[in-house]
Amino acid sequence: MVPVQYRDAQTDDILDYRYQEEAPAIGQRVMLDGVWECEVLYRWQNVMTCSIAYVRPTRSRDRERTGAYAAA
Repeated sequence: MVPVQYRDAQTDDILDYRYQEEAPAIGQRVMLDGVWECEVLYRWQNVMTCSIAYVRPTRSRDRERTGAYAAA
């Protein structure tokens, strides 16, 4: 099991921390806290304590249709 820390790519805030079979792949979509879906942008695997994956929220279909998604 690999400890994985998920961080916001813009703010560097820790969003989630958990153990997984392997580190997530770049471009992979993951569910954080079972609430929102995020896409892995890049990662560091050579950190002593864990793998760090930087993510951004994915656009929902409803937001894409209405144009309500605002990139920060």
